[in-house]
Parts: sequence; C-alpha cells; structure tokens
Amino acid sequence: MSLLWAAIARDEIVLAECGEETRGGSVKTLAKKIIRKKPSPGWEHDWSSGLRALKFHVHARGSNGQELVWASCCVYDKDFSELQAKGFLEKLALMTEPLRATPQWLTGGTLAAQDSFAPTLLQRMQQANMQGKTAMVSSKVDEVKHLMAENIELLLERGDKLEVLEDKADTLSKMSRAFQQQAKNAKRFQMWQQAKFGLAVGTAVTVGVGIVVAPPILAVAL
Repeated sequence: MSLLWAAIARDEIVLAECGEETRGGSVKTLAKKIIRKKPSPGWEHDWSSGLRALKFHVHARGSNGQELVWASCCVYDKDFSELQAKGFLEKLALMTEPLRATPQWLTGGTLAAQDSFAPTLLQRMQQANMQGKTAMVSSKVDEVKHLMAENIELLLERGDKLEVLEDKADTLSKMSRAFQQQAKNAKRFQMWQQAKFGLAVGTAVTVGVGIVVAPPILAVAL
C-alpha cells in the first residue's frame, strides 16, 4: 500500500518525476494515461488492475497572457488511501507555486526540473508512504478551494472569448443575454460540483526534511 510514482507537469511536459516500476510496466502505462488526461477544474482519475492514478490541475496565465495548465500527478496501490493521495498532490500544488514563475519551469522542456526538484518530490512521496492518514490532514482546504475557483473562472473566461469570436457578427437580444448568463452560472455550478466531488478534506503537512538521495526515474516523460 504505497505511492508508486509522482510527477509535476506543465501542460503535458513532465518537469520532474520519481518512482519505480514494480508491476511489469503497469505503473508506467497508467502514469502516461493520467498525464494525457484532459485538464479539468480540479481532479482527474484513472485506474488499472490493482492501481489508481490521480491528477490535480492548476490553471494559470503566463506573463505574455498564454494559458498554462500545471499538474501534480501520482500512481498508487488501490489499497492506499485516496485521501492521502489527494493530500499529497494538494501539497505539491501549493509548495510549487513560487517555482512556477521561474524560467526553468515556465519554458523548460522534459525533465527540466529533475535535478532541482525530484529529490524533494521523492522525500514527500516517502513521507506520505510512511505516515498515517491523520498526519496527512492540515488546514489548507481554503487554499485548495481558491485554486479551484481560479481554475473555474479561467476556463469560463476562455469559453467567453471563444463565444465572442464565433458570435461577434450577431447582436444578442436582452433575452438571449440573460439566457447566456444563466447558462454560464449553471456551468460554473456544474464545474464546482465536479471540483468539490474530488476535494480532499485537507492537504499534506510539511514535515522534517530527510536525506536527499537521487530519485529513481520511471521514464514516463520519454
């Protein structure tokens, strides 16, 4: 019962990862599937025999206005607590926020942050495997909800821009404008329901730093 693989990605580019293949290729295969899942306001899930995978998204804009999707991902045993897996990924999303503004993370290619971040990633994964469920819960729920709220508004804004391009030649009546706003509100509610469904009770707490060792790479990014 443990986390088997973890990674941080920008869009579908894996910046850092760690893990070992102990299931005859199943971990690597599931890791690739979860990386390629379409971004959502919050959580994405996948599974295979005896394994589970999770991905938590953070939607953002670069300095030039480009849309970016950051993802914290993991593959774990089916008997490992999903609550712990979610707490682990939420913690990664929060602790990597300052790094996401650096050139290495914004423009770097595959495994660009492997040397600098993979040791930390391995430490956090080992801590999650050693600690009980209670130790993984903290008071970061509001911060995670804030991330999800920003995700939803960015996705809705992107939808609005597409509608403007498609319908710029048309003049909307007051009734159609009201309907559009109602539809947008309904969409926001639906997205929040999706995000809340997967929201963990809390996020992993930061504990003591262990000895830094070279993390094993599963080569999912290749």
